[in-house]
Amino acid sequence: MNSHREALLSRVAAADERMRALLAYDRTNPLFSVNLTMQQLKVLMLLSRHDGIASAELTRRLGVSLATLSGIVDRLVTQGYVMRTEDQHDRRIRRIHLSPAGRAVLNEIAVGGTQAQQRLLSRLDDETLGMLAHVLERVIEAAAADIAEQTATQTQTQDEPAPPSDRTAPTFPIAAAEPAHPH
Repeated sequence: MNSHREALLSRVAAADERMRALLAYDRTNPLFSVNLTMQQLKVLMLLSRHDGIASAELTRRLGVSLATLSGIVDRLVTQGYVMRTEDQHDRRIRRIHLSPAGRAVLNEIAVGGTQAQQRLLSRLDDETLGMLAHVLERVIEAAAADIAEQTATQTQTQDEPAPPSDRTAPTFPIAAAEPAHPH
C-alpha cells in the first residue's frame, strides 16, 4: 500500500475516533439512559429483525452458549423487554419474542440517534451534505460488497466438511438494500 493511501486511511480512522469521542458526550441520546448491557442490546436488536427466533439459533448468531443466552434472556424477561414461548410444532424449542416494551426501547434509541444525527447534519451547508451523501453511498457499496464476499467465503467453508474441533464464527446477516442509520 502506498504511503499516501496509508495517510488517508489514518486520517479517516482518526476522524472517526474523534467523532465517536464527541458523540459519547451527547447525554441526550436515550442509549445512555437505558439499563442494558451490550449483550442484552444485541439480543433486542437481533429480535427486532428475527422476532420469534429459536433460542438455539439466537445462541449461534450471538456466539454464546445456551446457558449464557438463558441468563441474558432471563434478565430481559424480568425487565419486560422480551417473552419466551414454546414452538407450536415442537415443545422442546423455545422462541424469543420482543415485547411491546422491548420495541419501544429500541424505537426510543433509534429516534434519539436520528434526532442527534439531524441536529449535527443541520449545521452543514448543502454542498457539504451532498458530498457526505455521496461518500456514505460509496461506503455502503463497499460494505455490501464486503458482506457479500464474507458470506460467499462462509458458504464455501460450510459446504466443506469441517474437522470435529473446528468452530465457525457466528454470522449476522445484513441486507445491503436497507438504509443505513449511522449514529
